[in-house]
Amino acid sequence: MRLALLKGNRFNPWHLQAYARLDDVEVTAFRAESQIQEFFHGRDDGSLNFAFEAIYFDTQAGSILQRIPNIFKERYGNRNPRILPFADQLEGFDVIQTWELFTDWTAQALDAKERFGIPVAVMVWDNIPFNNESDAERKAMKQRAVREADRFIVHSERSRRVLHMEGVDDARITYMPPGVDSKHFSPGDSSRLDSGFSKDEFVILFVGWMLPRKGLDFLILALRELCNDPDLNDIKFRLQIVGSGPGRDRIEELIATTGVGGSCTFSGTYPYNEMPEVYRAADCFVLPSIAVPGWQEQFGMSLIEAMAVGVPCVSTKSGSIPEIVGDAGTLCQPNDFLDLFEAVKELALSNDKATSLKEVSRTRVKNHFGLDDFQDNLKKVFTELVG
Repeated sequence: MRLALLKGNRFNPWHLQAYARLDDVEVTAFRAESQIQEFFHGRDDGSLNFAFEAIYFDTQAGSILQRIPNIFKERYGNRNPRILPFADQLEGFDVIQTWELFTDWTAQALDAKERFGIPVAVMVWDNIPFNNESDAERKAMKQRAVREADRFIVHSERSRRVLHMEGVDDARITYMPPGVDSKHFSPGDSSRLDSGFSKDEFVILFVGWMLPRKGLDFLILALRELCNDPDLNDIKFRLQIVGSGPGRDRIEELIATTGVGGSCTFSGTYPYNEMPEVYRAADCFVLPSIAVPGWQEQFGMSLIEAMAVGVPCVSTKSGSIPEIVGDAGTLCQPNDFLDLFEAVKELALSNDKATSLKEVSRTRVKNHFGLDDFQDNLKKVFTELVG
């Protein structure tokens, strides 16, 4: 079976690990290079051994008379670059998996279905009803996907309900949560000194983009409270920030303003195979996501990685997070630094609380987020579509 995998710019080991395990499936990934993809390159652990086929934005290729104005509009007019047509490159595949209803990738996949009769599965992360419909062209693309796609793959109940609202019948929706390799992401002794942290520090780990929607600003405000709470004078806090992308200048300015620079460490990105050790060095993991117009946390892959390692988790009641975490973590109100402060303070003062969350987290990952299950479910869908 030949699978054409269209995932936009988000090609990294976490997104691709299940596809690498598909027996008797030859995967070709169609990838457009972009600034986002450059940020993901730092996470490459050498396991991305797929066949890659390049596609291009209209700022990268095509007529120079069109490319130059498009570049200018992108830089100064808030125009998003568009993908150049590539449906012809999909001829000869047995099945196509694309992402989201509103993307150029899905439009090209449906063009290929129309021309070559190839079944199309759309992986849907979006969990906001009627999102991306202010633009008439995007709305029309979504409506076409609802009519013509053969299957929709969702990772959360929220996404399923969004598809229901937008007109997709349940028979075409398959729910399958992504998985994590719990043999790789597992509890173990931490060589914390290798990370530059002392054994007596309470390490708070953040993994993700530094964009405002990830809520790191509120975690820094919470850290300021932790460092100045008289009940916690005997605890030395350390916030480890793992990630890249735009936003670091804003974060550094807030750190300077709050005076917590001596308690913060920017670690950049790690290859994916080194991430379990990063989690093992932490006393708690915090994903403080907030909702912004057009987006709320769609899954939070770092949450299940931390849970698999057995790191106590603190997150927010934003988007799909509550159904991912369940009872395996402490959930706070979004945009609330005091709620975050109280949750981390409880973990810092209570070994019993931390121990309880570690045990529940591992069990939840085993029962709900197995990589083998995710792999098997993908294979089942593709096999059904090929017929």
